[in-house]
Order: sequence, then structure tokens, then C-alpha cells
Amino acid sequence: MNLHAEIIDLASEGFFYPSGSVLASGKVGILPITAEHEELLSSPNLIKRGIVEKELLNAVVEGGVDYETLLDCDRQSILLNLRIVNYGAMTKIKTACSECDAEFEHDISFGFRGRNFDFSKYTRGVNHLTYTFPKCKKMVHFRLGTCSEHVIYEKQSWLAFAKSITINIDGANNINDFYDYELNATDSTLFRKYYENNTPGYINEIEITCPTCKNVKKSKMDVNYEIFGVRPESRMAIHSEIFDLCYYSNGAFTQDGVYKMPTNLRTFYIKKLVDAKKAEADAQKKANKGESPNSKIAKPPKVK
Repeated sequence: MNLHAEIIDLASEGFFYPSGSVLASGKVGILPITAEHEELLSSPNLIKRGIVEKELLNAVVEGGVDYETLLDCDRQSILLNLRIVNYGAMTKIKTACSECDAEFEHDISFGFRGRNFDFSKYTRGVNHLTYTFPKCKKMVHFRLGTCSEHVIYEKQSWLAFAKSITINIDGANNINDFYDYELNATDSTLFRKYYENNTPGYINEIEITCPTCKNVKKSKMDVNYEIFGVRPESRMAIHSEIFDLCYYSNGAFTQDGVYKMPTNLRTFYIKKLVDAKKAEADAQKKANKGESPNSKIAKPPKVK
């Protein structure tokens, strides 16, 4: 089966990549997710090694992508578009109210809005931004973080991440010493909030209202491989669907064909197959009862 790529826009608009980069256009082609990709998402080995997203993105982005240079905001663009195109924007999450302890399901959408960002202030092809610390008044020159650098943020701390993206600091000779011994906690916190809210990316804050006590909880939805809802325990269900579609279609589908079929098509064909089998079973039941398929049509009375 020939898979056709969907062209999507990147959050960075390609603005901060060098002119020779394939990402400088601000657009990439993404291929449909198949069972082959779902096996990547559900691989305990890849999850344990922390490279499941790296392997997935390289497989679904047309022509592949360098995880080391891909900006994290663009990683989010690709993952969100993959989720919406292949599984839909809506999903349900189970949660418990912090006020009344009621447990309930809540609908959320992955159709997050992009943050407003004024690209005209910067130079195309140069990943260089600035921020002035409010208290110490020093200016920090920094880069937008790549996927690999954001792993530092997730696994270590904001401070370690800030060090990794800092180019230089006016009036400071040593970046590490400045962050470790000179920067006060207030300036560090404000810089973190500035980076999170004033760089290209998405407004991924969601509101959850308890149906019982109406308490409203706001939280941020992480954009990572978990948004696809495919987990290690999903593997058996995926291969069961492949088997059912091949077996019950009487050879209309092959295992290799279904394995490389877009997941939304696999879901569609399974539904059509279930509907067809149900219709056959209903027709057989009527036949066994002596009813013809047209038994509901009014017939004239029999008279002598």
C-alpha cells in the first residue's frame, strides 16, 4: 500500500533553522500511522531506553528527521498533527476531583492553539533570542531548545536545561557559575515562565470541571508519545485486529497489507466487516425461522 504524506506546518515556521536545513521551509510531510508504528509506540524496550519518540518521528516524517536538531516546539507540532490525523482530536481521561474525591471521565481535545509569537523581531536562520533578568538586570542570550535538550528539562531540571540553551550572559564570564552562584531564585523562575509562555509552541492548558461539585481544575497536558494511547499492553489488541481482518475477510486482506495499512483505515474496514458479518448472521437467523429477506413486505391475503 502506497502511503501518502500529509503536509503540516511547524510551530517555528522553520524560522530558526539554517537556510540549508530541510526544516527551514516550516513544513514537513507526515506519513499515516500503521501497526508497524504502533509497535514502536508500544515497545517496552524503546520506552525503557527513552528513544520511542525519536524512533517514531524518524519513521513517520517523510525523509526522516534529525532528533538532535529538531526544535522541541516542532516535535510537538508533529505529534499533535499525527494524533489528530490518525486518531482524532478528542479523547477521554479518567480523573478524580481534588475537592470531593468524585471519579469521572472528562473529554479533552488535542487541538491546542499556537502561542502568539512575533517573528519579525528576530533574524531568519539564526536561533538566537534574548531575555533580561528583572532583578540582576543582566541579559541572557539563548537558543530555542531541541528535542534532546528538552529531555534534560524533563529528567533533570529547569536550571540544567537553561545552562544547555544559554549562548552567553552579558557581564558573566562563566555560564555555569552564574546559574549556580549568582542567579537568584526569582530571576530563574521568571526566566522559566518567559521561556514557556513567550516562545513558539502551544497553549496546552486544559480545564476540568467536576460534574459533582463543579470545582474547576487547570492543568497542562504533556505533548509526548502517550497522547496516542498506545501502550505495551496494546500489542495483543493490535495483532488481534490484524488477524481478525485477514481471517474473517476470507483472504481479501493479507497480514503484510494490514500491518502497513493506516490505522484509521484498519478501524474502518474492521467496522465494515463486523457490520457485514452481523447482517449475515441476522439473515441466517431469519432463514432458520423460515422468514425470507422480504418477509416484512405486506402480502395480499390468501383467499379461496
